[in-house]
Amino acid sequence: MLRTFGVVTALQILALTPVWACTGQVGNVIFQDSFGDDTGGWDERPPWATVKPPNFVFAMDAQNSFTNVLNLTFNATDGDYCMDVILPPPIAANNQMYAGISFWATPDSNSSMMGVLPVSNGAVTLNKLTAGTWNTIFTIPNAPGFNSTANATNSLRVTALSGTITVYLNGTVVKTVRAQEPPSTNAFFGMTGQVDTAVANAPLIQVKGYSVTAGK
Repeated sequence: MLRTFGVVTALQILALTPVWACTGQVGNVIFQDSFGDDTGGWDERPPWATVKPPNFVFAMDAQNSFTNVLNLTFNATDGDYCMDVILPPPIAANNQMYAGISFWATPDSNSSMMGVLPVSNGAVTLNKLTAGTWNTIFTIPNAPGFNSTANATNSLRVTALSGTITVYLNGTVVKTVRAQEPPSTNAFFGMTGQVDTAVANAPLIQVKGYSVTAGK
């Protein structure tokens, strides 16, 4: 009887423990969120970006094609960032959907930030925001490891360590580049949902988990 109770308890604990699809993250955990509630400290932007357990949901519409949210209670500079996301297929051939990780961000998220995004057509892009203007650092079409299956979870990971940024998709390295150090020792991190052209009732982007470790 006691053995049965112990097994059941263990299974219940496992069921409540978030399972991160990202593998390879190293270092002490700085932040994790499986979106079971809204205590994670995210700067939600209803109706476009909200916690809806068990996911964080981006819901673009005819009034908005881009939303970036930062975490307001945790900071990281050098780090190992990861998110698990269900990215819908393109709305049309010329209207792709994007979901991504933002890091090295200033508090207002408008003056300085790096962002890496998988695209619904299988590409991965790394961008830099400076003084309110986005510039593309690289775009890798048909990125290795991208899962285009309907409702598939893709795991996006980026390590930003000692001026080197490495992007991974589902455990496969996409590209490594050198970059300047972050703008602040208290840089912010976050996530992004986007569509090329705003449309009514765009498919939902669902983030299932977000994790940041020290990376070393």
